[in-house]
Amino acid sequence: MNIVVVGPAGSGKSTFVRNFSEYLRDYDVKVVNLDPASDPIYSADRDVRDFVRTEDVIKSYRLGINGALMKSIDLTLNYIDKLIVKGDYVIFDTPGQMELFLYSRSGLKIAEEISKYDWSVCLFIIDSEIASTPENFASIVAQNAVISLRFSMPTITIFNKCDLIDLNLNEVFEGLRDVGGVFGEIVERLMALIDYTTLRFRIVKISALKEVGFDDVLSVINEVFCSCGDIS
Repeated sequence: MNIVVVGPAGSGKSTFVRNFSEYLRDYDVKVVNLDPASDPIYSADRDVRDFVRTEDVIKSYRLGINGALMKSIDLTLNYIDKLIVKGDYVIFDTPGQMELFLYSRSGLKIAEEISKYDWSVCLFIIDSEIASTPENFASIVAQNAVISLRFSMPTITIFNKCDLIDLNLNEVFEGLRDVGGVFGEIVERLMALIDYTTLRFRIVKISALKEVGFDDVLSVINEVFCSCGDIS
């Protein structure tokens, strides 16, 4: 199974990839770094930086950092066959700037190539503190639905850093009812998208740093493709 890890910068993606791959050590687990701008903090079985390095792209194409990041994703597509590897679980760590991967043509093509031959699932890693306000939570629900639509693969939202903040979703949901005016209408419409996410079945909270909640992550990944029914 392929596990594509996405999320905003600072959400803890790389820490999750490092520690979750160690958690899966009894399986044939492989790790692939798809971030051309950063050296991985784990031992990667495949590393895009062996082929494309953003700092070199800046010099070669005389681009600013944003242009170089976009160009790096385009160049990565040329090497995707060398970056795809087989295993029981193959974890793909995507760029820190999620929009580079999510909203670019090359990013979508890379996701398409990853999911072509094996079951694939996307893990959307979110900082629990960011998700603790009603407005942000509604935005996260919308992002979850967008990722599923863009990548055409099931997307599981994972709330990280539960060791720093105990995300109380009952309070968040109560707060959603208190958002008024035009903005309240927007929030209400965004929350309708929750039916297209795994959030309506299960809320997964973890600490990637302290390796808390990994049993739940593995369980929900497997249940996505379980023929016995929906996630529960």
